[in-house]
Amino acid sequence: MGGETEVSTTGYIVQGVLFILVFGTALYLFGKAIWDRYRFLKLGAKEEARTNEPGRRFVGFLEYVLAQRKVLAEPSGIAHFFIFWGFLVLVFGDLDFIIFHLTRWHLPWATSPVYLFIQEMFSAFVLVAVVLGLVRRYVMRPMRVESSFEAGLILGLIGTIVITYYVATAADLVMDGVVPGWWSPVVNAIAGGFTGLSHGALLAIAEVAFWIHILCISTFLYFIPRSKHLHMIGAMANWYYRKLDPPGKLRKLDLEDESVEEFGVGRIEQFTWKQLLDGYACTECGRCHVSCPATLSGKPLSPKYLIIKMKESLVAQGPGMLAQMAAGAENLTSESLFVNTFSEEEIWACTTCRACEEACPVANEHVQAIVDMRRYLVLTEGKASPEVNKVFANLERQSNEWGINRKERAAWAKDLPVKTMAEVDGQAEYLYFVGTAASFDQRNQKIAQAFAKILLAAGVDFAILGQEEESDGDSARRLGNEFLYQEFVQRNIEIFKAYGVKKIITTDPHAYNTFKNEYPDFGFEAEVYHATEFVAKLLEEGRIKPVKRIDKTITYHDSCYLGRYNGIYDAPRYILQSIPGVKLVEMERNRNKAMCCGAGGGGMFKEETGTRINVMRAKQALDTGADIVGTACPYCMTMLIDGTKANGAEDRMQTFDVLELLAESLAV
Repeated sequence: MGGETEVSTTGYIVQGVLFILVFGTALYLFGKAIWDRYRFLKLGAKEEARTNEPGRRFVGFLEYVLAQRKVLAEPSGIAHFFIFWGFLVLVFGDLDFIIFHLTRWHLPWATSPVYLFIQEMFSAFVLVAVVLGLVRRYVMRPMRVESSFEAGLILGLIGTIVITYYVATAADLVMDGVVPGWWSPVVNAIAGGFTGLSHGALLAIAEVAFWIHILCISTFLYFIPRSKHLHMIGAMANWYYRKLDPPGKLRKLDLEDESVEEFGVGRIEQFTWKQLLDGYACTECGRCHVSCPATLSGKPLSPKYLIIKMKESLVAQGPGMLAQMAAGAENLTSESLFVNTFSEEEIWACTTCRACEEACPVANEHVQAIVDMRRYLVLTEGKASPEVNKVFANLERQSNEWGINRKERAAWAKDLPVKTMAEVDGQAEYLYFVGTAASFDQRNQKIAQAFAKILLAAGVDFAILGQEEESDGDSARRLGNEFLYQEFVQRNIEIFKAYGVKKIITTDPHAYNTFKNEYPDFGFEAEVYHATEFVAKLLEEGRIKPVKRIDKTITYHDSCYLGRYNGIYDAPRYILQSIPGVKLVEMERNRNKAMCCGAGGGGMFKEETGTRINVMRAKQALDTGADIVGTACPYCMTMLIDGTKANGAEDRMQTFDVLELLAESLAV
C-alpha cells in the first residue's frame, strides 16, 4: 500500500512535530495522573503480603482479566469482552496506522491479509459493542446503569476512534490505487464510496480523519486515570492482588498493639492500600448495586457507591496528605469518613451477605471495608444503636444475643440420649456445636433435636458442650466488636483444647464459617463440618436411609454463610432429593445469586429501614408455588417464618430445616 504522495518532506516534519506535541502532552498528563494515584495508594495502611502463590495469582489473572470470566457471567459482559479484546488488538493496529500516516511505511506484520482481517473484525465488534452500550445506557436504562455524560463521552470517543481509522485507511488506499481484498470488507465498502473523488479531496478526508483520531486517543488517555476507566489498569492489578483466603474471611485485628490509638477505619488513609485499589478497579457497572439486599430494600447503602465514594475521598484528600508528608508531618491530618463521605446508617445497613462481591467482575472486597468502619464506630468512637449495644451486653453476660440464662443451653436435649463432653470425658469423636439460635430459640431447638436424632440413628460418636458452650462470636465480629469476638475465640479454644476436640459439626453456618476459616488465625484448626455436608456423606455411605414419603413441593433457600462464603450448595439439595416424594423447585435467585434473608452481619438484631429483606425473600419463595421453604440455617429459619407471616401466607407455606424433613423421613 505504498504509493506516491504529494505531501512534501516539510509536511511530514510538520505533522510529526504536531503529533509529538499533541500525543506527548496527552502521555505526560496520563503518566502524571497515574503517578499521583499510585502515590495516593501508598498513603493507605500496610496489609499482609498480597504476593504469595504467584503461580495461582497469574492463572487467576489469565482467567479473570484476559478470559474475562466474571465479566462474561452476565450477557451484558459480551459487549465488554469485545471492547476489551478489540482494544488490545487495536493498539497494534493503531501503532501501524499512525506510523504509516506519518511516514508512509508499514510495520512488518501490518500488511498480512490475516492480520488485516482480524483487525477489521475486532474493530467492527468494538463498534457494535459501543452502539449496544449507548442503547443500553440511554434508551433501556436498567437500574444499575447511569446515563452519565462521562460514560457517553468515553463510548463516543471509542466509537469515533474506530470510525476514523476506517475512513482514513479507506481514503489512503484509494489515493494509492489499492483495492483491498476479502480481508478488509469494511474498509473496502467505505473505499467504494470514495471512488471518483479527487486526490485533494481524498487527502483532506484522510488528514481530517487522522487528526480527529489522534485527538480522540489523546482525550481518552487524559480521561482514563481521571474517570471510572482507571479500572482498565486498576482491575488488572486488583485481580492479581486479590485475596486468596476463603471468601469473606475477615482480617484479624492486633488488639495488643499498644502503638495503635484507633481501631478500625475512620479516615481514608486507614484503609489498606489494597482496599484503596478497589476504588481504582471499580467499573461502576452496578452489578453489586442490583445484587445488594440493602439497596433493593430501600436502605441507604449501595456497595457501588460505597466504593466510588471511597475513591473520590482518596482523590480529593490525597494531594493535601502528600503535601503534609512533603512538609515532614509525623501524623497526617484528614477528614473523618463520617463527615462528608459515609453515613453511619449505610454502614450499619449491610448484611455481610457478599452478594456484592460475588457479582463484582473486578474482585472488589466490600464487606471487609464495611466491617472495618463498623470496628471504628464501635471500638474507637463507642457508637452503636441501642439494639446493637443490647446484643453486646447480652453476649457479655449470658454468651447469647438474647440474654437468656446460659444454663438453658442444653434444655433442647433433655429428652434425648445426648451426652456432654464432660460426661464422656472428651472421648467423643465429634463435637456437635449447637450454636446460640438452636440452643435458645424454641422453634430452632427442633433443628438441634432433629440433627441429634439423625446422628444417633447413624451411630455417630458425638457429644455436646451443654452449659459450657460459648457463643462462636460471629455476630459480635460482624457488628464491629472485634474485642468481644476475640474474647469468645480464646474461651472456645481453651474449651476445645481441654477436651481434645479435633472434629466439629454444627447446624449454624455462621459458626461453621468462623470456626473453619477464621479461628485458624488464632491458633486453632480442626475438621469442621456443616450438618448438611456431614449428613449428605452419611446418606452416600448408606448409614441412614429415608423411607417415609413426604409428598411436598419444596424450594430451598441458600444461606449466605453456607453458600457464597463456603460453596455448599449441593449437600442440602441432595438431602432433599433423597427424601421419597419430595419435588424440588428453585427460586429465581438461587445458589450463588440467592438473596440474603436479612439476618447476617447482626441484621437479625437490628432495626431495618425501608422494606424488610426477609419479607422480600419470603415473597420470592412464595412465587415458586412451593408448599415448603427449606433452610439450613437457624437464623434463616426465623427470618423466613417471619417473612412468610408478613406476606400473610403462613397457612400456605411452611418453613422447615432440611434436617427436620430428613429426620421425619427416617422416622426417628
